Amino acid sequence: MKKWILISLMGAFCLLPLTGITLKFASPLPEGSEWDLALRQMANEWAEITNGTVRVRIYPGGIAGEQTDIIRKMRIGQLDMAVLTSIGLSAIVPDSFVMTMPLYLQSEEELDFVLKEIAPTFDSAFEEKGFNMLGWSKSGWVNFFSTQKILYPRDLKMLKFSVSSDEPEMVSAFKKMGFNVIPLDMNGILMGLQSGMVQTFYASPMASASFQWFGIANQMLDLNIAPVLGGVIISSRTWNRIPAVYREDLRNSLKKMTSTFYQKTKNLEKRAMDVMKANGLIVNQLPTDALEAWQAVLGPNYSNLVGDQGLISREVFESYDARVREYRNR
Repeated sequence: MKKWILISLMGAFCLLPLTGITLKFASPLPEGSEWDLALRQMANEWAEITNGTVRVRIYPGGIAGEQTDIIRKMRIGQLDMAVLTSIGLSAIVPDSFVMTMPLYLQSEEELDFVLKEIAPTFDSAFEEKGFNMLGWSKSGWVNFFSTQKILYPRDLKMLKFSVSSDEPEMVSAFKKMGFNVIPLDMNGILMGLQSGMVQTFYASPMASASFQWFGIANQMLDLNIAPVLGGVIISSRTWNRIPAVYREDLRNSLKKMTSTFYQKTKNLEKRAMDVMKANGLIVNQLPTDALEAWQAVLGPNYSNLVGDQGLISREVFESYDARVREYRNR
């Protein structure tokens, strides 16, 4: 009798609908922006793919906190998913910063190769830290903006250089290279420029336009310093709660969203450049001998970023360097 009661209860349990899962998703993207709308479209698709089992609640515009706060909240279960920049991702897996080293990648084609062939090699490292990397995204490149013309490293060394206080490793690296670094958070850049505390910074054209920094720092060097990379991560604890039958389709939905991100970024960046140029931005072309000078200041084999005192292990850098050089020589 007990056996039949147990079987009956198990059968009844199997007929119950799956309990819904609501994922709390932290995003730095401004609410109502084209990127935010792309995220919301993805959230709708996730609900459709899972027949309403998985729903996504987005917390836009950085209201969930700074990236370090977001990572901490994901670890304790207050958040489930997040869009993070390469800085946030390197706080979890430091070696992943190798893909955004200044002045290493030389073209969009090289970046695409890195995202396809090398980025996935970090997946297991994220899993070891309790996160699943659902997909990387690219959003253009960063450039130097300044109040005075910059062409060579010696020009930058004469100016007060704002580097994000959220990037202590980069602050340290640029100081070792001989630059006059002033650590500031993003909200402090405009005030720093207005007061003269800083005279130059590096950012994407869209950021410079959006925050109106170019109104004071109206000189831009036409040199792609590093790609703007980001990624969508989910806590492994949450990912494992989602039925396995849905996971591949959810990943594919996210990949489609990141592709949309890139297309929207290209269009918005062109518009941002047009607006800035119309309002006084001066774009300075890189002299033919300047690239070598910029690369030289980083030191042999990126010694200021790589090794025991750097952010990236020597082993990871050498493997990365070999694979990219092999790609270049095809």
